[in-house]
Amino acid sequence: MSKIPEKDWKIIRSMQNGALELACQRILDSLSETISSEDKSAHEKYLDLWKIIKVEDKKIVNMFDNLKRSTAILQLAQWKSNDLITDQDLDSISPETKKKIDILVESQQ
Repeated sequence: MSKIPEKDWKIIRSMQNGALELACQRILDSLSETISSEDKSAHEKYLDLWKIIKVEDKKIVNMFDNLKRSTAILQLAQWKSNDLITDQDLDSISPETKKKIDILVESQQ
């Protein structure tokens, strides 16, 4: 992927913490729901929790680890595909960068 303009880079970096917080909260909500389930044994819940964390950790790594200008568009497209950011969040991004993000999001569907 090509590098993005400095202005867009600064905006993306400022969105990272909010997107990460939302992703983590969703994971925690899923874990809480699993824990509070009354139709499973403690061991079954433990196994379910482990699976959730294993899967979600891979997603978190792909979406948030090592954010850099050369990969930011890919990561931003993942944020958008996972409903961690909205079109309104992208209002201040350049049209060129938005177009690249939209192409990637469409290809992921």
